[in-house]
Amino acid sequence: MGIIIKQSIKGSIWSYLGVIIGFVTTSYLYPNYLTTDIVGLFGLLMSYANLFGQFSLLGIHGITSRIFPVFRDKDSQHHGFLFISLIFFLVGFLLFLILFFSFSPWLIENNQEKSKLFADHIFLLLPLTFFTMIFIQLDTYNKVLYDSVPGIFLQEFLQRVLIFFVTVLFAIKWIDLNQLIWYYAVIICLKALIMIILLQHKEELRLRIDRHFVTPKLRTEIIDVGIFSIITGLGSMIVFNIDKIVINQMLDLSNTGVYTIAFYFGTLVAIPSRAILKISGALIADAWTARDMQKIKQIYYSSCINQFIIGGFLFLGVWANIDNILTILGPTYAASKWVIFFIGLGYLFDMMTGTNGHIIAYSPQYRIALAFILSLIVIVTSLLYFFIPLLGITGAAIAIASGLFLNNLMRYLFLLKRYKLQPFNIKFLAITLFFTTIYFIVQLIPQQSLILDIMIRGTIISLVSFVTFWMFPASVEISNLIQTVLKKFNF
Repeated sequence: MGIIIKQSIKGSIWSYLGVIIGFVTTSYLYPNYLTTDIVGLFGLLMSYANLFGQFSLLGIHGITSRIFPVFRDKDSQHHGFLFISLIFFLVGFLLFLILFFSFSPWLIENNQEKSKLFADHIFLLLPLTFFTMIFIQLDTYNKVLYDSVPGIFLQEFLQRVLIFFVTVLFAIKWIDLNQLIWYYAVIICLKALIMIILLQHKEELRLRIDRHFVTPKLRTEIIDVGIFSIITGLGSMIVFNIDKIVINQMLDLSNTGVYTIAFYFGTLVAIPSRAILKISGALIADAWTARDMQKIKQIYYSSCINQFIIGGFLFLGVWANIDNILTILGPTYAASKWVIFFIGLGYLFDMMTGTNGHIIAYSPQYRIALAFILSLIVIVTSLLYFFIPLLGITGAAIAIASGLFLNNLMRYLFLLKRYKLQPFNIKFLAITLFFTTIYFIVQLIPQQSLILDIMIRGTIISLVSFVTFWMFPASVEISNLIQTVLKKFNF
């Protein structure tokens, strides 16, 4: 197996172990022991921290992804690339501090009535943004060193385990609400500290200065890519974090909490893509440097077909059990049903279009992504303000799903026209018909008791999918993976 599938498997294992923990936290502990305001606070803090962190990095994470292959040389400590990163980081965080202390009084006043809990804890955004910046950059750096698994372990597994434990401590009244909120913030920050220790252990955290390596031409390219990355990176974060912010402003913190829980279930389909895209990005960057279009084409197709199969399987599993999920969440979260559907559908389409964003981001025509993201910001923001008054949090989900669809459609059409890259074939239609057929068959099963019903539906979907993709291999990688599993069990 290649590096993509190997690291994807490792990353997915940690992701799904985290999903199990996260499912218990999100579906049982949050609805039963936390108010929707507290859940909304957690979601809102992370949305702002992600937005501020993305902007404050001043594009260095984009520079790392795109230009690091030029610097790659462990013997020379990558020609002082980390020192360049540190300069961007310090300047960016200083700008954040200036903006934060300028606008925080307005944020506090604006949220005093609808979201007092957020207004009371707004200064947590200082450490959350600082450590979010560290984690984003070091995770990106580790990714271009062909090691995407630690970041996934920290973000998808360890963080969720720790949040589970502190929520349990709150549920059994060993800690109070204020301590819960502070512990939550500490856990979010912790993964950045662990990433620092990890890179130090690998001897990849060296702040060497190599002035002679950065020529005027390379310096110009770094600045150019940095400016571009600020705009596109911030644009992406706006599109995929603004929903909670707008819901909080137009509705209240309680609705933000319900949406946050529903959003979690909707994004379950996208978990495997995080591992695939992280390692694929580094390989695509190297392929562009070598002008290896055949390799890019192969990665593009493999990412599309593999992600669509896995994402389709997970979306089917979630939607076939939607009534069971709503039963677990309770009546307070009844409005989350169609949020889960539209968010899940949007991310399924995002998975089906594979690594299109990375291919464009590392291509000579990477600036075209700026036009895509700017138009997307206008579209999503407009749809949020249009649909939320009409449909509440379901309207926000429709807006985000529409944004995912339009963004990937634009990317697909560009790659088709500019590079003649076309990953879709008849297999995608066959896979769609297969999952649709399985869904309607499962719907014929009479409703059973909660646990039994989940087990029956889940078992049928899993067994039929496993056998089908084993006997009729739509993907070489997934077929090989199934064969490997069968051999381990002596089949």
